[in-house]
Amino acid sequence: MKTNERKVKAFTLIELLVVIAILGILASAAMPAMNKAMENAKISKDTSNVRQILLGCRSFAADWDGAYPSFDPDAENDEGGGGDGGFTTSTEAFNVLIPDYIDTEAIFWFKTPDPDRIQPPRDDGDLEDEENVYAYVSNQSDTTYSRSPLVADGLMDGPGEYGEYHPWLGSKKAVVGYCGGNVNVERLSSAAAGATVKTKDGLVDNIFEKREVSEDGEASGGLLSVDQDYVLLPD
Repeated sequence: MKTNERKVKAFTLIELLVVIAILGILASAAMPAMNKAMENAKISKDTSNVRQILLGCRSFAADWDGAYPSFDPDAENDEGGGGDGGFTTSTEAFNVLIPDYIDTEAIFWFKTPDPDRIQPPRDDGDLEDEENVYAYVSNQSDTTYSRSPLVADGLMDGPGEYGEYHPWLGSKKAVVGYCGGNVNVERLSSAAAGATVKTKDGLVDNIFEKREVSEDGEASGGLLSVDQDYVLLPD
């Protein structure tokens, strides 16, 4: 008596290798898109941080005759208060915003390749250098030239010269907040350390250089309304 037996055909080794190869090709094709999406999400977080810091600076200015943080309101001067903080780092300047104008230290940090800044801030009311990744330009106000940089990604080797730990260096991007309140993702001049932010029209090579205006109204130099000495880095 014969019985009906169904024969199950198994994959051969060659067929299995072909399937694995196809899956590998598909995965390798998807990785760049996935990495790009992840980076864009992180840049969005960076942009949000800069926007919140700008809002804190503008709230401070509303209480101090339009001046963005360039002095410590709690310091004593010869007249009895509001003394010049003599800030030498952006961290010192940002500390005057905590907690009255910004209630968390978390917005001054995001994950970067810098080995000295691998831990997020402790919300203890005292922002420290290793908890801050942003630069700040002091001695400006809400009536300053609106395109003058105020807050920016701060992992620089010098004013406007982005260093090897800048997280968006390979993508030639940088996030900059301006005195007028705008926050933009700007284009860097190169993907190597020392890259600068150029204006979109190509007329300015480094926006973190002082802007000069001639008697006939022609502008040259960068976009800063103050000297480069006022560009403060995290440490």
